[in-house]
Amino acid sequence: MKIFVSSTYLDLKEYRVKAWKAIEDSGNEFVGMETFQSHTHEPTEFCPEKVEECDALVLIVAYRYGNIPDGQTISITQLEYEHALKNKIPVRIYLMDDKHPWPSTPDFRDKNQESIAGFRNSLKKHTCSFYTTPEEFYDKLKLDIQKFPIPPAYYPVYPIHENFTGRKQEREMLTNWLRKDSHPMLSLIAMGGMGKTALAWHWLTEDIKGSDEQPRKILWWSFYDSEAGFDRFLRKAIEYFSEDEVDWNKLASTRDKMEFLHKILSENRYLMVLDGVERVLRNYYNLGSPYQGDEIKKDDRGDFRSCIEPNCGMFLQWLTSGDMKTKTLLTSRLYPKELDGLAGCLRKDLEQMDKEDAFEFFQRQGVRGTRAEIEMACESVGYHPLSLRLLSGMIVRDYKNPGDIKEWLKYNPIPELKGKEGHNILELAYNALDKKKQEFISKLAAFRNPMDWDAIVIFNEFGGEEKLNKVLLELMDRGLLFWDKKNNKFDLHPIVRKYFYDRLRNKEKVHTDLRYYFAIIPESEKIESVVDLTPVIELYHHTLRAGRYDEARELFCDRLAVKLYYRFGAYQTIIELLRSLFPQGEDKPSGLRDESARAWTMNLLAISYSLSGQPRRAVHLYENQIAIRENKINVAIGLNNLSLARFQIGELIAAESNYMRSIEICREINFEFVEANGHHELSRVLAFQGEFKNSELESSIAMKMVDQTLKQQIGTIFAYRSLSALLMSNAEEALEYASKARELADAEKVERDIIEAEYLLGAAHLMNGNLPESEKHLIEALIRDRKINLVEYEPDILLELAKLRFKQNRKPEALKFALEALQIADRCEYRLKQTDIQNFLSKFYLDADDIAKAREHGEIAKERAACGYVPAMEKAEKLLKDIQLKGSSVYD
Repeated sequence: MKIFVSSTYLDLKEYRVKAWKAIEDSGNEFVGMETFQSHTHEPTEFCPEKVEECDALVLIVAYRYGNIPDGQTISITQLEYEHALKNKIPVRIYLMDDKHPWPSTPDFRDKNQESIAGFRNSLKKHTCSFYTTPEEFYDKLKLDIQKFPIPPAYYPVYPIHENFTGRKQEREMLTNWLRKDSHPMLSLIAMGGMGKTALAWHWLTEDIKGSDEQPRKILWWSFYDSEAGFDRFLRKAIEYFSEDEVDWNKLASTRDKMEFLHKILSENRYLMVLDGVERVLRNYYNLGSPYQGDEIKKDDRGDFRSCIEPNCGMFLQWLTSGDMKTKTLLTSRLYPKELDGLAGCLRKDLEQMDKEDAFEFFQRQGVRGTRAEIEMACESVGYHPLSLRLLSGMIVRDYKNPGDIKEWLKYNPIPELKGKEGHNILELAYNALDKKKQEFISKLAAFRNPMDWDAIVIFNEFGGEEKLNKVLLELMDRGLLFWDKKNNKFDLHPIVRKYFYDRLRNKEKVHTDLRYYFAIIPESEKIESVVDLTPVIELYHHTLRAGRYDEARELFCDRLAVKLYYRFGAYQTIIELLRSLFPQGEDKPSGLRDESARAWTMNLLAISYSLSGQPRRAVHLYENQIAIRENKINVAIGLNNLSLARFQIGELIAAESNYMRSIEICREINFEFVEANGHHELSRVLAFQGEFKNSELESSIAMKMVDQTLKQQIGTIFAYRSLSALLMSNAEEALEYASKARELADAEKVERDIIEAEYLLGAAHLMNGNLPESEKHLIEALIRDRKINLVEYEPDILLELAKLRFKQNRKPEALKFALEALQIADRCEYRLKQTDIQNFLSKFYLDADDIAKAREHGEIAKERAACGYVPAMEKAEKLLKDIQLKGSSVYD
């Protein structure tokens, strides 16, 4: 970090030497007159560029005001200080203590103290430090440097339009929240175009950056960027917030990264701004989200507001915890469901622009007129910020009387203009352009992400560079186009993009042009994350939008499928990509011509849903792909996959029926491999139904049929036998089979099987009363599970850890593990797991003599077990009887 030191020279030479030493001793770079001017006398020149290149300014003031350069009215020291403030560079002020003895000679004290006294008094509006001797100053500064704000990290810089105006009350509210409010999180919620991002950015960069309120570290993260997924957010946030070099080998899993980052944020007063959070919610998580307005596909459970990734939702909840020192500002069109009812999150709904602010904004934009005329125009669009910008842009760019407020009457937007998204004002803005410009900006709207010059040139039909620049400037003046000057990128507001894209003629041809553009962008040489696949994903998107569904699927198979599925386990990305092959919805025919290709696509989409903890969404896809399969082998395999999804959501009877049908088909075509798998999976269903003898019979049939060289398949049979033994409370047998399963899993190196075996070993040891061994295996299972984000087993492992902590009399930890397990099970609709967790919670609260809660959880467990989960039903009924007895005795 570069630190500029500003002061007078002759009186403070010793202090400047100490400042230089303190800055370099702390690993930073000193910048001052000594490095760019003669330092044998007072400086005579003000060098603003030297201040601008620094990250902080240290101002040392005693009793001399310093030289006033020619043409100026204030000293060089004050010029440097004010220039730092103007450029939002953090300033730390050190004033000589009034009680410290100081020479009265001219070199040390101005004869006329009026100027320096006024300057010193003006500085006291800041938080100032007072110093005495050079040694004490050195100690104080070296310690303070560790707390100096470092440059904020912006992902990416927001290209705010000119003339942002007002929102004074909202900005004061945000500053008060940052300074003294106890809520760790504040959520700004509003429909599109209301100015959430602009407000958050302006507040951050104008009110907080460079002020005394600036936290040491600030991260701005926009989820509007196509590469700004949750995993990348974690990595970039850790890189920025961590004080030390990060050992990524110790942060192999998403959960490891979450916990590491959470610890940093809990212990430090930092600030995060998470912009555009709706992009990680179900309603907006899709390839077409950049073209999406405020349309909402609601559902009874409110899942449209849920985070698409459970880990993301959990992390948002962590950010609201009571021990969190970091403040998080969140902006979104929708309030995340995961934040419902959390005391640590303060919700603020952003409303229309203030009348006075709107009037001032129109004046800054160059609109001329009386207050009454301007207010009438603003009222016509409901003081909606985006609509105000577009309307003022039309008035300023009016061909007849540019800037005259009276010209708004020709647009006459009353009363139908007051649309929810300002669609009518967008229509007027669109119609104010000539046909060529309408087509041009509509083509630009086809880009999902910010565009550079090379991308824009594809659609240039205006002639040379000068003419194109003129068009771009007009579109920016009209408020239709953003320009990020620093990165030379152009972009559109999401609402503007949607409106203009909807009016794009010949979409297929435009996307074909973009397809050719992205086709020549080379793929990264090193593919280390999903972000490195961005050019291929963009090519896939535009191939789809060009109507070439079969080519898009081939592209997915050739260049994306293996990396996304096997290497990164990016199931949610697979879902996002494959869903686009079904433009009318997953329950409608896809755009693919070949039936086998459609079936393959539905099957992989269903598998990805299951693996990402969404088995219910997989069911209808499995059913549909089975219906169009002609090959009986594929039908049998599809039935097994369908049965597994149904088992996960507790449809035990349907799962049993599907497995039996699969077995029957396999017998018809003599397909022993899949038949053996059917018997094996059926054994688990029967065990959960309490039919343990039939379960053992099916398991024996599977063992006889399976090729004995297939160690993995034999290992999974042993794993299910261990699970069955646990359901029967047979600890010794459960341990025996779990040990065999672990041995075979280790031989085949299949991570999923290793996790399952470790979990079963932990559960068996716990049932046997061997708590140290149980803990060893359960912790190993959890670490491995989270490393590959295997959602299916995580609730089971967490529940066993809850039972373990309960037996260790570590009750708060037990409850924490159980509630975390329940959160995942509820989110994924894992009905059988919900039942087991509710039974545990009932027992937990019964032990704590909380009869009401024990009964509540017991009743839920009984209701959940009614799907045919016999062992859990028996446990729930027994618990309810115990609760009744204990409740009666307490009452008596």
